[in-house]
Amino acid sequence: MANLSRFNPFTYISDSGQERFAVGRVNNLLARIFSIGGLAVGLQMLLNAWGQRDLLNPFVFWPGFVAVGLGQLGLIYGAFISGRNRFWQSWYAISIALVIITWSAAVPDVDALPDSFYPWAWWGVGLSAVGAFSAFPARVAIAFYISLDSYWFIARATPVYGEVDVWLNIQDTVLTFLFATLLGSLILVTRYEASKVDEAFNRRIEASTNQARAEARAREKSRLDALVHDKVLTTLVLAAKATTPAEATAVSKMAIAAITSLNNAQLESQGGSIAGESFLAALEKIALAQDEKIVVSRNHVDFVELSQEVATALTEAMLQAIVNSQQHAGSSATRELHLKGHRGGLKIVVKDNGRGFRMSRVPKNRLGVRVSIVERLEIVGGRAFIDSRPGAGASIILEWGTHA
Repeated sequence: MANLSRFNPFTYISDSGQERFAVGRVNNLLARIFSIGGLAVGLQMLLNAWGQRDLLNPFVFWPGFVAVGLGQLGLIYGAFISGRNRFWQSWYAISIALVIITWSAAVPDVDALPDSFYPWAWWGVGLSAVGAFSAFPARVAIAFYISLDSYWFIARATPVYGEVDVWLNIQDTVLTFLFATLLGSLILVTRYEASKVDEAFNRRIEASTNQARAEARAREKSRLDALVHDKVLTTLVLAAKATTPAEATAVSKMAIAAITSLNNAQLESQGGSIAGESFLAALEKIALAQDEKIVVSRNHVDFVELSQEVATALTEAMLQAIVNSQQHAGSSATRELHLKGHRGGLKIVVKDNGRGFRMSRVPKNRLGVRVSIVERLEIVGGRAFIDSRPGAGASIILEWGTHA
């Protein structure tokens, strides 16, 4: 488990990851808000650009105009379709900044500029800063927007940028600075709080995994205690009562059988392996702790041993499947958990009758199924299958073992 407590608003990575599920969802929400909320300002910027096109060098104007316009469309495409939010947010921020920096090359005749002229990219200074906060780590974003705002303040004092008086220049610069600071702070704080949710969730998963191990070990100890009582103690009692050679011979055979059973039990417990029967029983308790209304069925299984690594992966994947159902299936959905074992393998099915989904339409930055379930099982040699369609519920099938 990653220790998310080391993250803070100024050092943690802003994109999603295997243990940053809540951060990923927040990033997706922020991307949608930015793509729609910034559309009005972005369209105003592009309309102003269109109105100024005759004053500018076409070889400089058109590449910048197309790049910013493509970035505006890319924000919407990334937020609602592809999930590649950081790419388009970076594109948008950098394209606007480049238009501002290369503005002097875009103006062929400074004397042709009208009075009170504003370069069309001025409306994008704040948007560029917000894009930087959305795409870059906090320290990089802060350096980016302070540098851009400072450059704008200095450049606005020159004729090619409109040459406004100092007081108006200060007002414009402070306005864009406060706009970017406010929205950037909201982005950082929201992500930070989401990372704390991820940390709490991962601690819960880790505690549940440890509980599964403890439950399995307790059941193994009980099995060993029962073996000692049933075979060893019984053999000792009969040995004490044996009075004839025939009884002594029978007791000797029982003693050999008891020692063999104890040796086999010891070999089974070596290497940190867990018996399948004990593990499934522990999973049942953990699932009921996560969702007390879930309906559980479990069959008896022998001859299955799994390592600590496999037990951890199966526990985490099962819990993630239950959590996904709780979050997305709907408040009226019911859930079932089927725990099955066969010679050399295990099968876990988490099923609900909720709203369902199409896996192909799940955004790529939604990692609960792809990473926390599918990839997690594949790492330990298992497989995960998703059977779902809109309106027909969902079944997540986890398999491990010789038949997986």
